[in-house]
Amino acid sequence: MTPEQIARLTRPNTYAMDRLGMKLHPVQADVLKDLFPKRSEKKSSRVSFRCANEVGKTSSVATTAILYAIEILNAQVISTAGVWMQVAQQLIPNLKRFSHLYPKWQFNEAAIKVNGVDRYVGFSTRDEGFAQGFHKRDGMPLLAIIDEAAAVSDSVIDPIEDRCNPDFFLIMGSPLDPVGRFYDIETKLAKYYTHHHLNQLMCLTKDGYWIEEESVNRKIEKYGSREHPFIQSNVLGEFSKKIENALLSLGEYNACVSNPPEYKAGVNDRHAFIDVAGGGDKNVYAFRMGNKVRIVKKWVEKSEMATCGEIIAISTRLRREYGLQPEEISMDASGAGKPMADRLREMGWDLFRFTGQSKTRYDQEYSNAISEVWGLGTMKIKNCDIILPDDDDFRSQVLSRALKRNSAGKFQVQPKDEYCRGGKPSPDEADAVLGAMMPCFSCKSVNLTGEAREFERDHGWVEKATEGRGGQCILPAEACL
Repeated sequence: MTPEQIARLTRPNTYAMDRLGMKLHPVQADVLKDLFPKRSEKKSSRVSFRCANEVGKTSSVATTAILYAIEILNAQVISTAGVWMQVAQQLIPNLKRFSHLYPKWQFNEAAIKVNGVDRYVGFSTRDEGFAQGFHKRDGMPLLAIIDEAAAVSDSVIDPIEDRCNPDFFLIMGSPLDPVGRFYDIETKLAKYYTHHHLNQLMCLTKDGYWIEEESVNRKIEKYGSREHPFIQSNVLGEFSKKIENALLSLGEYNACVSNPPEYKAGVNDRHAFIDVAGGGDKNVYAFRMGNKVRIVKKWVEKSEMATCGEIIAISTRLRREYGLQPEEISMDASGAGKPMADRLREMGWDLFRFTGQSKTRYDQEYSNAISEVWGLGTMKIKNCDIILPDDDDFRSQVLSRALKRNSAGKFQVQPKDEYCRGGKPSPDEADAVLGAMMPCFSCKSVNLTGEAREFERDHGWVEKATEGRGGQCILPAEACL
């Protein structure tokens, strides 16, 4: 090996090229050069890398930094991420991809050992005590990496940076809401860090990189504008601005996705909700089992009969697999949904008919049923009480619809025609998913004393039993059959 080849291996950017065979983006190379400065310049570093998704922060920057620090600097490395699967399913596999170049190293599930010593350790942000108990070894510099930093709490970031006292500190990720330590580092604490920024528009194939411009344009058009929180974060690598009066922020949504509750199927805790459109528009069938909700199918069908047939087929399958009963299925019976509900009844499937403008059932602070569905559903997301489906359309809709008080002082969700103004598609996925997250509408008990336990206080049991049934009185016990 020539002196020049040896010299290139001592520089992190050319190490990535020569040792790992990577073609780095210039911004990626600059991040690595600032993270590992020349000894003549300074001995330590603090680097903040604010970026969009899919720009190689984990596969290129973090992977190179870890392998370079261990092999060239004889360093010890620790890392964490706002989402554990970012470590387990992204970083670790990328490190193992190069294991053949380091035959004497032992690549484990969340660690790299060299001569029996842990030289890299990945840990979960849920283990807040890791940093307090960590001690770096004498004679070994320490590299600390915090990935997806916007989703990492201050109580994890601060001990890593201040108590572990790393020689090289890299904090990076896609920005979320303008709050938290990552935001502080990019704003009021900016002078203490070296900063880099990389978005998807800087990584286009037409410029010799890897992201298709059409893919970026599709996302922007799909979410409505560059101002949408998801576009701000995912595509542009900017801290998102919460839409005025929005029910959810991107940070709140991501917290639920990143830290979902433990799955609990529940006992007879099922609810399906069908958002039907008719006339060739999209239909969405969502199903909740316990605290997990998913989109079973979304489809377009011009024929009313064919739509009904698909609903019956899906419902039959869910009954066979999960025990779902017809009375545990609700469908939007507003507009085009009413004739389909009638047709389904004729076919022996008398499903609960939900109408958005009907009265609330559980919380009188909301002006109508659809506002209640959106308000209570997004509250479950804020509290991380539900396992959500991985669906871009649902995410887009639930982040961009507003809720505010009306003239009567009650919360009212933004009307659909107002929401769709400007080219936004109908929020079908969100209507279905949030509807399924509600308790089963048709299986609620009614108090025989004349009060509704969970319904409006001014409705007696007779009125409740006859409501929506053409005046035919059905006893409370029968209503649950």
